[in-house]
Amino acid sequence: MTAATLIAQVTVPTGVLTGAIVVLVSALMAAVIVTLGYSLRAARTRRRRTVVRSELRSELLDRLYGRDDPAWEAWAASLSSREREELESILGVYLREIEGRDARRLAGLGTALGIDDRSREDIATGDYWDRLHALTWLALLRDAPDRDLLETHCRGTPRERAAAARVLYASDATDLATTGVDLLLGDRPDAFSVFGIDTLYRVAEADPSVLFERAAADFDEWDPALQQQVLLATRHLHTVVGGADLSWAVRAIDSPAERVRVAAWRALDAYGWNPRIRAGVEFDAIYDDPSPIVRADAYRLLGAWGDPDALATLQGAAAAEPDARARVAAADALFHNRSRTPETPVPDGLDVAWQWAAEHARFDALARDVSAGRRVATAPAFEGADG
Repeated sequence: MTAATLIAQVTVPTGVLTGAIVVLVSALMAAVIVTLGYSLRAARTRRRRTVVRSELRSELLDRLYGRDDPAWEAWAASLSSREREELESILGVYLREIEGRDARRLAGLGTALGIDDRSREDIATGDYWDRLHALTWLALLRDAPDRDLLETHCRGTPRERAAAARVLYASDATDLATTGVDLLLGDRPDAFSVFGIDTLYRVAEADPSVLFERAAADFDEWDPALQQQVLLATRHLHTVVGGADLSWAVRAIDSPAERVRVAAWRALDAYGWNPRIRAGVEFDAIYDDPSPIVRADAYRLLGAWGDPDALATLQGAAAAEPDARARVAAADALFHNRSRTPETPVPDGLDVAWQWAAEHARFDALARDVSAGRRVATAPAFEGADG
């Protein structure tokens, strides 16, 4: 006798079957009722929250713009705990959107709600996420805590370092560069996120010499990723550096890491006005570099500097350049300096690259004309070595 035959012979009592059906239907109906109940309750809560938020938002704007004295303390004291939570959420949104005097005035509401004190407590006693949340609030409130508090509790990760330095920047701290650079770069940190790089630039802009002194002392100890990021910030600080020592950036040209050499050439591109840097750069390093990416950026630097020595080096290097893309970079740098040396012939082997550079220049000029609203006529492409 097979298993199928045995199963076919088994009979289920009618009462048992009926009971099972009743239980199943009851369970399904209970699930439906509970689900509908939760949905109706959630919808009612959302409606109430929408009404409360609308009322709080209107009151906030009226006190901010419609009264000489917003009386934040009295208003905060009159609110329920749920209303205070909603108001904090609204406050965070507005502080991200408002700048200047209005933002400083609105920050007083954060003080009335006790956000500043709670944030300092969270920095001192909270976990990683508590500290980040607290630092975000203090940055929004433009309220920097004591330096000791930040240095003691906010040096664990690059993200915490950047958030702590951002608080100093947002609050216009008097020792912004000194404390900010120390928070970001002290004790050999790991590389930063884009937010961290931006913060490094912003705090260093207050006094670039602080960043350069730190780099002069510690640059060789940093990971190549961090070296690259510091060089990136340096690249954009050239208008305010004065006579700072950048010998460490010049040495980075010889780094074993390709990314660092690229960043070094790009950073020094903007410092051609500094005779000490010009004298410190060894152009022979360009010929010896095995990376065409690095050589291409070196060619762009030579073109940006544009002095006779740089252009002579550029022409010699371009003639011997084996990589097609690097040849285009060299040709482009020479092409944009042609007005200074119009009699200089196109280096041997750069005919095709020169035409590419000429086309780039033509389309750049066309784009500028269009952006300026000038009418432009269709012109033939540059041809030949003379462009």
